[in-house]
Amino acid sequence: MNTEWLTYLRELGSTIYLTVASASPWTLFWVGLALPFVAFFILHLYRNIARNVEAVWHTALYHLSELIAGRKTWLIVKFRHLLPHRRTEDHSGDPQVEFDDLDIAVMKVAATLGPGLAVNAPELADRFRVRRAVVQRSLEKLRGNKMLDHAIGSNGRFANYQLTQLGNAFMSTWARQASRA
Repeated sequence: MNTEWLTYLRELGSTIYLTVASASPWTLFWVGLALPFVAFFILHLYRNIARNVEAVWHTALYHLSELIAGRKTWLIVKFRHLLPHRRTEDHSGDPQVEFDDLDIAVMKVAATLGPGLAVNAPELADRFRVRRAVVQRSLEKLRGNKMLDHAIGSNGRFANYQLTQLGNAFMSTWARQASRA
C-alpha cells in the first residue's frame, strides 16, 4: 500500500507546528487577525471568477440561440414557397361599416355646426324626437369608427361630441356622391 503521501503530510504538519511554536505571541496574534481578511479576499476573488464564467456562459448561450433563430427564419423564408398558401378570395379587403339613417343625420348636424361646436345626446334626441339612449348609442358607434370624438365639457351624464377630420372627409365624400345621384 502506498503511504508516501501520509509521510509527507506528517512531515509538513511537524514543520508547521515547529514554525508556529517558535513564533512570538504577537506574530500569532497578527496572523490570526489577518487570516479572516485573507480568506475574505480569496472568497471574493473566487466569486468574481464564478460571475465572469457565468456571464461568458450566458453570453455564449444567447448568441447560440440567436444563431439558431436566425437560421430557422432563413429556412422559413427560403422554403415558404413550398408550403400551401391560404386562400383569401373570400375576403373583400377593407371592412365595411354600415351607418343607418340616424348616424348620417347625427353626422349632418355635427357637420353643419362648424368647427369647434359640439353636439350631445339630449340636444339631438329633442331634435330627432327619439330617446336619448338611442342617440347616445349612435354617438358611441360613430366615435368607435373615429367619425366623432369627445369635446371638452358635458351636459350632465352625456358627453359632447364633435366631428373629426375623418368624419368631415366622410361627409364631404357622401355629399358629393349624393349630389351625383
